[in-house]
Amino acid sequence: MSDTWLYDEHPAMFRANPLLFLLLLVSVVGILAIAVWWIGCKGERLALSDREVLMERGILSKQRTEIALSSIRSVRITQSLSQRLFGIGHVELFSAGDVAEIAIRNMPRPDRIRALAASRNLDLLPQR
Repeated sequence: MSDTWLYDEHPAMFRANPLLFLLLLVSVVGILAIAVWWIGCKGERLALSDREVLMERGILSKQRTEIALSSIRSVRITQSLSQRLFGIGHVELFSAGDVAEIAIRNMPRPDRIRALAASRNLDLLPQR
């Protein structure tokens, strides 16, 4: 496994739901809800290296999915207007088939993920 990650992020928390954050912040129970929300966001991770894509989920128990970067065939990024304003989006990575092998919500800088996957797959194209 590579030690140099080109992209390594957790899902965005505050930028994904700024109104919810402000509402929870003003309530006493909101502080506890924000702590639980923060732990949930830190329990997910998406990392891209020069050879692979890694997604980890979980705090106490882990679910880990790895895909070779060269096998990624398409990247789908879904963004609402507010997500575009805050620079986040839902990312789905497909290698073979109609079901995404990796799907993660509210990732910061989703266009960077697409660019990294595309630049790594350019090396595989036949030269003319």
